[in-house]
Amino acid sequence: MTGIILFLTVLFFLIEFSSSFAQNAEPKLHGYIQTRFTTEFNDINDFIIRRAKLWVNGNVPGLENVSYKIQAVYRSFKDEAVMLQDAFADAKFNEWGSLRAGRFVPDFMLQRMQPDYEIPVLERALVINGLIHSSKSMARQIGVQLTYLPSYFPIHLSFGVFNANLESPGTNKDQNLLYTSRAQINLVKDENTLLEIGVSAAYRYANSITMNTIYDATQLITGNDYRFGFAFQLSYQDFGFQSEYVQANINKDRAWGYYVLASFYLMPQLQLTELLEKYSDLNLTTCGNEWYGTGLNYYFTDKTKLMTDFRTQFSSARNKYLGEIQFQIFFN
Repeated sequence: MTGIILFLTVLFFLIEFSSSFAQNAEPKLHGYIQTRFTTEFNDINDFIIRRAKLWVNGNVPGLENVSYKIQAVYRSFKDEAVMLQDAFADAKFNEWGSLRAGRFVPDFMLQRMQPDYEIPVLERALVINGLIHSSKSMARQIGVQLTYLPSYFPIHLSFGVFNANLESPGTNKDQNLLYTSRAQINLVKDENTLLEIGVSAAYRYANSITMNTIYDATQLITGNDYRFGFAFQLSYQDFGFQSEYVQANINKDRAWGYYVLASFYLMPQLQLTELLEKYSDLNLTTCGNEWYGTGLNYYFTDKTKLMTDFRTQFSSARNKYLGEIQFQIFFN
């Protein structure tokens, strides 16, 4: 029954878009490379290609309100191959929102929806990476998502439906689906100031699947999987502040975490960052103590930048120290 309702809903929206015509449908090519040096001081020195991405996007010929994006990525430390990340189409409603269908990141958690090349730190927070639903597919899911974003009121609402229990090469193995939602409201938004709060929620019935960013990678999990989060973001002139708390309730288990991130421009091209984060997972071999970090970023352009970062985690067994330098360059 769920499948029939979902099919009819998507069909209705596609019919709604069929009356618009494109003025310019020429594809556009984009890309960037992040080259990184990492040291743990006493253990590892390592150069990696953290991300090398290429993507093409544009309008669908004949439909001015329907666009597409196809994106591929190479990562030297993991895949050693070019992998497909995104493949989706967006159909925009005038004045109030859009419908997205394909393979993409579900709208769940604020920082996950911010492009990695725009955030002022080298990596998203541990809890943001840890509580995604699809760590084996680079946080991507296949499904549809409706976003309500009216021009007359500063609110963002989304609801998505995706495959929940994957089998290789990515098909759903049962009738269960993943449901995600995020709501965000801008309390203040003008030329110099942004103040917004948000909440995220997600549910699926996990059917004998692994969750390697929460449990031991060999453990099969079956049962209800509820996740939720709260977000706060403030920017004022040269100062920025952002924080989130996210929690997963899986059967009777609880994984949770938070981060607090602040940034300040010391001069137009030089940015200082400060970070506090914690992620408490359900893997007994990992340490859930807080990480403390600081960094400096130098912006050659808005997106091409040199980033430095130093972090430490205190532990009764052994303190950890991590230093990183990354050069990010855009092709266009």
